[in-house]
Amino acid sequence: MNAASSPLRRVSNGMSEDARPAKGLFARRLDHLFKTVHPKDRGPYTNPEVADAINKAAGENVISQTYIWQLRTGKRDNPTKKHISALAAFFGVSPLYFFADEEGGRDEIPPDVVQALKDDAVRDVALAAAGLSDESLEAIRALIDNARKLEGLPREQPAD
Repeated sequence: MNAASSPLRRVSNGMSEDARPAKGLFARRLDHLFKTVHPKDRGPYTNPEVADAINKAAGENVISQTYIWQLRTGKRDNPTKKHISALAAFFGVSPLYFFADEEGGRDEIPPDVVQALKDDAVRDVALAAAGLSDESLEAIRALIDNARKLEGLPREQPAD
């Protein structure tokens, strides 16, 4: 099997990162943040980048890149309050984001939406679309899908 067809991919810390879906609610939500919350002019953050930023902001060693990888893949599933708070702060979400809806955050805005709405142009389009009919919104969605295709971007999928 060649590297392109392998279910594992190498990451910058030299460890294999399981390319299969993360197991467990915490792992799925953390992995979703990694995939969706990042500046639009670059790709997703890496585990080492997040660990380094958290540790630098705290002025101490709060979390390792290995532990982040374990949390993202579900190999570890019981982070401390300090880890949850640090990860939530880095990605700009409430710590409640990581818990089941009945535990809180039911009405919380998904983090990928918060990130998208930080862009003035995206916010202007969203506000201009408010109140339009379902037919008009579907036409706008088709136009956006076509523009994403022309720019070589994947179609945005709704968050879980």
